[in-house]
Amino acid sequence: MLLPTTVPGVVDPHTARLLQPRWARARTALSIALLACPWAITALCVIAAAIVGATSGSVMWSVVAAVGAGVPAVVLAGSVHRLLFHPPRWVRSAAVGCGTQLVLGVLPAVGAAASAEGAGAMVAVVVLPLSLTAVVVAVVSASRAMRTLLTPVSWELGATPFTVALRARLHDTGMLTGEVSLGTWGIAWTARRHRAVGRGAVAFHAVREAHATTLPDTAGPTPWLSLSDGSTARMTPGPVVVLDTESGTVTLPVDDPRLFVAMLNARLAVRNDAW
Repeated sequence: MLLPTTVPGVVDPHTARLLQPRWARARTALSIALLACPWAITALCVIAAAIVGATSGSVMWSVVAAVGAGVPAVVLAGSVHRLLFHPPRWVRSAAVGCGTQLVLGVLPAVGAAASAEGAGAMVAVVVLPLSLTAVVVAVVSASRAMRTLLTPVSWELGATPFTVALRARLHDTGMLTGEVSLGTWGIAWTARRHRAVGRGAVAFHAVREAHATTLPDTAGPTPWLSLSDGSTARMTPGPVVVLDTESGTVTLPVDDPRLFVAMLNARLAVRNDAW
């Protein structure tokens, strides 16, 4: 079974019971996004290729369309286990996979069908809108799966291997975004303005202590992360998480630091046993 029916990676029965309803709904949406829709597109291309090949004898384009749609579907199905614990990557994977099918499979099939006569021409009218619909459904379902699993954010998510990302509170001088994520191996933080990106990370084993505190208003916007274009992302006063690590102190500007610390403590407590 590609997607487990119970919450993966959770050893505590109480946590598993709390998160099971979320996972059941997220699993359905994720199955639609990464499995059902890609294989539906593949089936449409195979049917179209078969009809075109039978009516016009265009065997080459039939093979190209079938393979072009099938390979991305196989890749997506094979990537499910690797993507499972990384919800922020679900939408992008569905969009890239189904979009590749559209370019390599659907368009050749529709092009060959449109140049054919009779039933072949009718195939183009049917396959293209159905395939486009499948791509949209895949992306929407992946987004719904991520929201269902991770919203609202609760401390129980810390007792799972799922990557949980929180918005970083930054002084926005124009198109500046940032996030702090709790992953399977450690904590990562990023800031981005257009193409300029800044990143930082610390492994769980390097975290000595974490506590919540408040950055006073008198501090003003404080430098947080250097971006690749030489500029600096600044955090605004307010609640923060302070990490004491082997390489020094790290400040993470999240709106609910106590929740983040609770998730971190839960993950540190179970990660060695569960994963």
